[in-house]
Amino acid sequence: MTADIAAGDCGEKHVEDFLERVGTAYPQPRVVDTTRRKFWYRDDLDRAMNIGAVETASSIGAKFRNKIREKRNDRTA
Repeated sequence: MTADIAAGDCGEKHVEDFLERVGTAYPQPRVVDTTRRKFWYRDDLDRAMNIGAVETASSIGAKFRNKIREKRNDRTA
């Protein structure tokens, strides 16, 4: 996904905020087409935010993450 979509996926309000955190909180883009076209994989960003790290927990947070994962899978199917 592009930087603007990745920023929204990570909950950042501005693309610039997302890009400032790339390399620290968020991973570098996996695909660099040109200096202006960079692409991130959702799995890389989810791993950076620890989404899906706790699969067996029965907490409210785990239930929320499972619902989000289900909705994402429905969109990609």
